[in-house]
Amino acid sequence: MSRLAVAGVVAVGEELLAGEHPDLDSPLIARALLPHGRQLAAVHVVPDDEQAIADAVTELATRVGLIFVTGGLGPTLDDVTRHGVARAAGVELRHSDEAWRGVQAWYARSGRDIPESNRRQALIPLGASVLHNRVGTAPGFRCRIGDAELFALPGPPRELEEMLDHEVDPWLRQHPLEGEHLAIHHFYLAGLSESVFAEQAGDWMERGSNPLIGCTVKSGVLHARLLAHAETPERAQALVDGRSRAFRERFKEHIFSEEDADPAHALGRVLLEKNLSVTCAESCTGGMVAAALTRVAGISAVFPGAEVTYSNQAKSRLLGVAPELLERHGAVSAPVAEAMARGAAQRYGARLALSVTGIAGPGGGSSEKPVGLVWFGVCLDGEVRTLERRWPPAGRERVRAWATTQALVLLLEAARRA
Repeated sequence: MSRLAVAGVVAVGEELLAGEHPDLDSPLIARALLPHGRQLAAVHVVPDDEQAIADAVTELATRVGLIFVTGGLGPTLDDVTRHGVARAAGVELRHSDEAWRGVQAWYARSGRDIPESNRRQALIPLGASVLHNRVGTAPGFRCRIGDAELFALPGPPRELEEMLDHEVDPWLRQHPLEGEHLAIHHFYLAGLSESVFAEQAGDWMERGSNPLIGCTVKSGVLHARLLAHAETPERAQALVDGRSRAFRERFKEHIFSEEDADPAHALGRVLLEKNLSVTCAESCTGGMVAAALTRVAGISAVFPGAEVTYSNQAKSRLLGVAPELLERHGAVSAPVAEAMARGAAQRYGARLALSVTGIAGPGGGSSEKPVGLVWFGVCLDGEVRTLERRWPPAGRERVRAWATTQALVLLLEAARRA
């Protein structure tokens, strides 16, 4: 791809280098660029230092066509992004009446007096254009650095997203690439490790592939992105469509969505479309499945409630699990998972119910039932199936997160069958 099709980010902030805060801005920029056929090729994280900012900007300008500088546009003396960019551009800073009016308008809306220090936010490099910030005090700006276009944007993600939508996106639409077009498709999978996925994907993931497949894994969800580039939009889309068909066939047992990265939202959509009532009974996940469900707007129409039954006594008292069943098989077992799911369905009158019971660790495991063992029960219209999963003992919270994702995917599969 040409230099005009790639971008770089300079993320400014001592707090980023100190590990106090993650860089949340670069992923937002990357996602905003893809629909325009552009990709993020480099991210530099630098301190609040004028020369460091200038050096990073100057270096990127030799390699990419778009540069984004995030953070360091506040009113304090350590906010020196504007100074660093001006140094890289070889120009002076000037007071912008347009930028100052934006700062004044923000304070007027908030009913507060403007501190004198905020005048600093109206300084922009000579020749730069002001980018308006509708949800914060820091104006951004756009200017040229050699052959590259530079956007200086505020660091807070909410402000950055607003300016990407209202300032950057319109500019990108007005300056489309010629002869370079991208097509993208997303798949979301569960129950598959990154290494196994890479092995099964084979040469699809080689750097020269077109489409190229990249993947990331978080909390048990594997996100695979197919990205094709071609001389026309139609050719790029045809490349993606062809690979998508093959991808569905190869990974059909693991794909849970091509739209929703969050299995809870995919599940919620199906439940609401079918008006399918659901509940759950949780032990080792301690309410994480129910919490995920309640992230879905409107879910109260089909989700009356749930139970966290951590102790054996609670399993018996609230779900009707027979004490002798617990004594004979133990809480982490298929019979108990089945009884928990049945009990939850009966207690809440739900057509669909899920149970989860396991050993998250770090203690409590044995050779027969090691840390990472989790049993699930899914009850749909009175019929129950159970599933055993064994995850590596990678830490209590990771096991709980993996179990939550698996629970949501199991519910989604059952809801689609209903």
